[in-house]
Amino acid sequence: MLCVLDIETVPDIDLIRQDLDPESTLEPLELCAKAFEWQKVKSGYEFLPLYWHKVVSIAAVLADTHGHFIKVGNFGRQEGQKRDEKHLVADFLSFFNHQKPMLISFNGRNFDLPTLMLKALAYNLDARAFYDQSNKWENYRYRYSEAFHTDLLDSLSQFGAQRLKLDGVCSMVGLPGKFGLSGECVHEIYYSQESDRLERIDLYCQGDVLNTYWLYLKYILSKGALAKEHYLNILVDFKNKLPQDKPYSEVFTQALEREIQSEMQED
Repeated sequence: MLCVLDIETVPDIDLIRQDLDPESTLEPLELCAKAFEWQKVKSGYEFLPLYWHKVVSIAAVLADTHGHFIKVGNFGRQEGQKRDEKHLVADFLSFFNHQKPMLISFNGRNFDLPTLMLKALAYNLDARAFYDQSNKWENYRYRYSEAFHTDLLDSLSQFGAQRLKLDGVCSMVGLPGKFGLSGECVHEIYYSQESDRLERIDLYCQGDVLNTYWLYLKYILSKGALAKEHYLNILVDFKNKLPQDKPYSEVFTQALEREIQSEMQED
């Protein structure tokens, strides 16, 4: 099984308040702004240390071993289940330990997985599949093998030789890319306390994994691991199984139809 993974995070205001200013009475967004400013003064950029991130969404596309789309959704969103960080991460790790899927990500090796493993430490959660090194050269932690984890940022940038963004790569290759939201404003939505804020973030995260999944298909096609005929079959299957009631449904359907038609005309 393939698992195309992406997480969304926001500043952890409780930990930031504890570390920066325990007496602060700033509102959440004000405290976020203060943390960004503090980090920029310290390091030259606003991106916060991983331990100051709070996981608010974990999305995945699941596909079979041949790449055929199965479904897209979010972990920790079952009816009746608590919707806090611990249960989000625990739900993903339960799936991960049981299924041991091949992971697909974009910058997952530098951000998503380290963040999740730090949360596993914080909550005393079992992450044994990630740490299993019974095979020294083929495991989730080994950077230069794609057998367990294909990080497309590593693969497409020659392991950091170039700086790439998912949205830019998607635009170049004709994928929908990000729309509606951007990662930089997720914290504003989360701390707005709007009733639909979690759903909006979940759907945004789903859009990212759908882009990453399709980009992965183009990558394995490009490197000769997927035949053009099979690529087209997978795209047709993807289009037919794609949820049709989501904000991203129309834009992905139209993009898939264009790609399928273009490739069929070439043949």
